Amino acid sequence: MVDYNVWFTADLHIGHKNILKHQKQRIDKMSLSGDEDIKGHDNFIIDMWQSLTEKKDHIYVLGDFIMKNKEEAIKILNILKDGGRKIHLIVGNHDKSTKKVANMFESVDEIKSVIFKSTNYSFLKNDFNVVMCHYPMKTWQNKCRGAMQLYGHVHSNSPWIDEEDDLCLNVGLDNPICDYKLISLESVYEYYLHRLNNIDPKEYSDEITKINNKYIR
Repeated sequence: MVDYNVWFTADLHIGHKNILKHQKQRIDKMSLSGDEDIKGHDNFIIDMWQSLTEKKDHIYVLGDFIMKNKEEAIKILNILKDGGRKIHLIVGNHDKSTKKVANMFESVDEIKSVIFKSTNYSFLKNDFNVVMCHYPMKTWQNKCRGAMQLYGHVHSNSPWIDEEDDLCLNVGLDNPICDYKLISLESVYEYYLHRLNNIDPKEYSDEITKINNKYIR
């Protein structure tokens, strides 16, 4: 078994001065003074990150991470990586400055597929294939074999996507399921099993494909 936890998140928007004008619900949820309180916003995210994660943990950030200059981004990443935490970046549309410090990440990808082995995580009943992208996709690698898609980008603006039958989940900070926290691999897997409702993953995906009359592999 591995000796670390795995977490997912998206759309942190650290240092993004206008985020509180677009996502006003963060003001109340983060107990901020108003839509100009970006310092309080960033401190909330950093404190939340540090309280949930531990040394050696792996955190997958699905885009729109840090919107500061290179020097300030490095300072924040050093805080978030403290103790040996490993951050994987899946690039979003607001990650120009973050890409400039690519060497500080464990990995940097546009789309990333990971198979979490059941031999490494006691809560997994079978190997768990996760495909990550900043943007929600209609199809993805190994979807027909039961792979789950994780995404961000939409904040809380498109709740209907997760209500469809596809095996996908918005892991963005503003999704009520995440509730302004990182979401763990275990919680994502529980959501996956709930969605399957005791149906074999491949059978489930085959049935959804038939319903949609789409046979993209």
